[in-house]
Amino acid sequence: MKSIIFKKKWRKLYFMLMKINIECRSVFVKINPSPIFILGNQKSGTSAISALLASATGCTVSIDLSKEWLYKRKGYLLVKEGKWTFADFVERNKLDFSRDIVKEANLTLFYEDLVETFPQSKFVFIARDPRSNIRSILNRIKVPGHLESLERWDQKPHIAIGWEKVVNGAWLGLDGDNYISMLAQRWNLMSDVYIQNKNSIILSRYEDFLVDKIGEIKRIAGRLHLNPHYDISNKINIQYQPRGNREENLRSFYGIKNLERIEKICRNNMTLLGYCR
Repeated sequence: MKSIIFKKKWRKLYFMLMKINIECRSVFVKINPSPIFILGNQKSGTSAISALLASATGCTVSIDLSKEWLYKRKGYLLVKEGKWTFADFVERNKLDFSRDIVKEANLTLFYEDLVETFPQSKFVFIARDPRSNIRSILNRIKVPGHLESLERWDQKPHIAIGWEKVVNGAWLGLDGDNYISMLAQRWNLMSDVYIQNKNSIILSRYEDFLVDKIGEIKRIAGRLHLNPHYDISNKINIQYQPRGNREENLRSFYGIKNLERIEKICRNNMTLLGYCR
């Protein structure tokens, strides 16, 4: 019991110190008027690709918006509800928007605001097969993929608020018949951003990155007119996010019904992105 209390107090102190650190550092920075934005769904490889791209080119990078992480990502909801302007949101997160590269999956949902606020910026979208992508999300939050509903699942209350907003897309106007349908619709919503703006966004598929990590980073850098002159060969296997279980058979993980839900909902965008043959 004493150990649990100590851990809670230490965690509270840790977050308080992080908040103070961010506030102090934010005073001395200016928002970058044209950062490179790395977009894509959660668990699609955006963190690894952004970190390696920054290392290869010598750019500064933000891996997620630290203030939103500390405050349970409430800012995104406040913008969606019209309680904040997007300019307010950027100013609140000015430390992370001061970097050369900004990676944040949730910003994909605000692509039009990004274009309006940062008209000179370049954008990269990281795609991943939805069947593997959704499995990785569920692995991350320790949720099985074969359930019909989460309503009676005893671990649902333990899903962190930030991840709960990923699983439950109601705040985005999504209306799936279960949590798998919600995640499939979210994948579609993210993919639509690239498909509808493909002439303005550079595409990178996570599967191509896995085949040739250094080659894909060099290709992205070239498209962005960056010089990848630093050696990253000793960094390509670093895990920037907890790894999901890629070995588990998809049908075994989801069951037939939930796997069919994903393939039905996502089929059109999967075809356009090369995941259906």
